[in-house]
Amino acid sequence: MSHGNRPSHPRRRATNRHPATPLGPPTLRALWERQATEANGPDGFHHVHGPHTHGWLLDDAVPELLDPVLHPDDDPLEPTFFANLDGSLSEALLARLAPSRLVHRSNGSPPLGSLLRAAADHPDDVVLHGFVVGPGRCDERVVAEGAILRFEADLLVTEQHVPDCECELLWAYVVEELGLDDALNAPHRIHRIHRADAPGETWWRLLWA
Repeated sequence: MSHGNRPSHPRRRATNRHPATPLGPPTLRALWERQATEANGPDGFHHVHGPHTHGWLLDDAVPELLDPVLHPDDDPLEPTFFANLDGSLSEALLARLAPSRLVHRSNGSPPLGSLLRAAADHPDDVVLHGFVVGPGRCDERVVAEGAILRFEADLLVTEQHVPDCECELLWAYVVEELGLDDALNAPHRIHRIHRADAPGETWWRLLWA
């Protein structure tokens, strides 16, 4: 039987031998670069009081440092919270940020620079948490609003600080041993926490909020 002009081998449908990897979420730098570009544009949002410039976090390479602990959404006007900012990262931020960037406080807390120094000097005992206002706003900044610290004492600390509350013993350690003597006031909240990665150790959260 004649096969006419049919080719001896059937044609195969072209396929992609190496399918493209789906794009993941943008890096923190890419996200902040877009926010800064939009904010610096003609339709950008500006506070009445402020430098009306955006992007110093990018200039200081902060996104590369904070990427492991900060996972922002895409709202340029909302702060993004971070946790577990440890001693090595604190030391890197101290080396990267200008003194004028280290003065921000949260509701009477020690300034950012002091909290970073405490975490850098006591890497086994102090981690920080707080928030970043990104380059979508004029008031972009890094703020540490609290610390989690190891203090091996079974203290009675109550929310209302009744007469038997022993929070002053913990606060004395924070001031005298950690060097956080430049807070405008004591933390608004102090409570004991359990860390799954540190069973059997006594950790406390100090929060200025």
